[in-house]
Formats: sequence, C-alpha cells, structure tokens
Amino acid sequence: MDRDEFAGRFARSAAAARELARPVVIERLPERLVFRLRIDAPWDEPGGRAVTLHRCDAQTAVGELWRGGRVPHVVGVGVVGETGDATVVEVTGTGRFTDDEDLFLRDAGREPPFTVHAPPRPFGTDSTPFSIHTISECWDRADVRRLAVVGGAVRALRVMTGDGETPDLPDLPNLEILEHHAGGGVPAALRRFPRLRVLHVAAPDGFRVDGGPLEALRELTLTNLPPRPWGQRELAAAAPDVSTMDLRAEGPLWLDGPFAPPVRALSLTAATVAGRAPLEARPERLGLHLAGGTDRDVERLLESMTGLMRLSLRGTPVTDAIIPVLERLDLVVVDLVGTAVTPPALTRFSARHLAVGVLPRPGSGAGLPRTPAS
Repeated sequence: MDRDEFAGRFARSAAAARELARPVVIERLPERLVFRLRIDAPWDEPGGRAVTLHRCDAQTAVGELWRGGRVPHVVGVGVVGETGDATVVEVTGTGRFTDDEDLFLRDAGREPPFTVHAPPRPFGTDSTPFSIHTISECWDRADVRRLAVVGGAVRALRVMTGDGETPDLPDLPNLEILEHHAGGGVPAALRRFPRLRVLHVAAPDGFRVDGGPLEALRELTLTNLPPRPWGQRELAAAAPDVSTMDLRAEGPLWLDGPFAPPVRALSLTAATVAGRAPLEARPERLGLHLAGGTDRDVERLLESMTGLMRLSLRGTPVTDAIIPVLERLDLVVVDLVGTAVTPPALTRFSARHLAVGVLPRPGSGAGLPRTPAS
C-alpha cells in the first residue's frame, strides 16, 4: 500500500470514529482532529521502537504508522477526548509491521488495517450519553487547564505529565480513580478529591507519605518505593480504610511498621524486604514476590501472620525448606509457581493437605523452573 492510499484510509477512519462517538457522548465534538498515538514496538523486528505522542496532527501520525510501505497489521482508532476546539482521537498500532495486506485485520465495513471503535462506556452507566471526560488523561499543562473546565465530569484520571503535577490539579469532586505516573507522591492536595477510592502512584525521588486522611480510599498501589523509610507508619493515618494494598520497589522494600487492620489483600514486590520484621498484618490474601528472598526471609515475614487464607510466593526463590512454614498456616490456596520448591515436595505437601489448592498442580510439570513474578 502506498502512503497516499494509507493516509486516505487513516483520514476516513478518523472521521468515522468521530461520527461513531457523537451520539454516545454529551459533549460537542469539533470537526478539527488531533491524535494521541500509541504504537507498540514491533515484536518481530530487531530494534523496533515504541512510540507515544499525546498530541499530534494527521501527517505526523501517518508518518509514524507508515514506514516505507510497512504498517501495523491492525490499527485501532477511537475518540477519547475533546479540547474545546478539537476532538482527540486515540490511534493504537499493535503487532508486527507488514506490507502484506492479506495479513491485515479486517473489520467488516471499515478499511483495513484500521478498526474503528466507540469511546469506552464507563462502568456502571446505562445506554444514555455520557461525558467523554469521565475517563481522562493528563499529559501537559494544557490538559491540566482543561480539567479545570470539565473537572466535575472526571471520574477516572491518568496523570502522565512527568513533572509532579498533582498539587496543581483542580478540584475534581467526583474523581474516584487516580493513576499517577508522574511521581506525585501522596500529597495533602489529594484531600480535595473526596470520592477518591483507588490510587496508583509512582513514587518520585524523596518520596514520603505526608498527606491525608483519604477517608474514601480503599485500594492503594505504590511503585518505585525507595530503600529507606518512606512513611509506612504514617500510611495508616493517611489512608485509614484501605483494604487492598500493593507495594513495589526495584531494590529492597523498606517496611518499618504495622499495617492497619482493614488491609485484607496485601502484595509486596521487591528484591528483598528491609526494615522491620515480622510482618505485622492480618490480611486474608498475601503476595510475597521477592526476587532475592530466602526461606528465612519469608519465615520471618510470616511469623506474626494470622487469618491468612491465600498466599502467593510466585517468583520468590524459596526451597523445600519453606514447606514446614506453610504447614503451620491455615491456607486455602498457596501459589508456588516460579519458586525452587521441588515437585516431590509439592506432591507430599498436597497429599497431606487435600483441602488446600496448590499451584502448580502436583504432577503437572507447570511452573518449574523459576519464572519471574507476575
């Protein structure tokens, strides 16, 4: 396919996406189009590059998608926002780049490789029109300013600015889900989001919990945590009613205090755990994914554990020596995929505890040898 033909199909598909979106959203969608472009690195091409452009014109988008006659075998096109004077169309290119049109994913009534879809309908809404801003992304200060205009409609927000914009976000009275990839910490400004119930934060350098209380918060994920005290003790006061918590670090994960009783599902992913042990918590579900963890490390973390029903040690290199520790727990499910526990030890444990669901299933050969934590 030559570039002109591809560009024509792209333009017609983008226009069709806007027409498809118009009857399902309450906002007016302007004729002018801007594009949010996401292209996966081609899995079958050495040196293939991923591309993310949060706002570009059609010519730039076509230039990234059409590479010397080769294009992704499927390109998704759909409206995801409006800026006041332009409609934002998201374009996703996936899979391998090819010049063989027989490999294009064909969507009846559309122009391959393009497939056109409507804006995602927010969970819990009926068939009536909804705001295109219900699910939003914020990439720069222009997006922050737009939030000030449409903030009442925003229920889920991803912040991708990269320069710690959280304190500058406007009041978002109906915000329920915030995914912050810019390294904004848990600042006191989040208290301006009274309905916030799900928070995912990538911790920046110098991160420390210093805000709250976030009384509506029920699910918290903190990634990139530092190998030093970062405010875990303060976390119970900042988020007193969190029931699901996921803490991740590239190196050691520092723990220096107990977890509040409401935490029923806890996941720790790191090289090792540093600081205080044993783990003072009473979750029903626990995941310990410690790439450098030992049997003794896990045993110490579990010493004061009560009420645990589901345990995952996936990706932690524990050995057969962990079996006596597991037998002291009243487990319903244990996941040992990707550990160094041997098949004979797994079989013996399962035979002694027929009511416990064991992964991998004894005799299946699955999960061994070790695999990375997931």
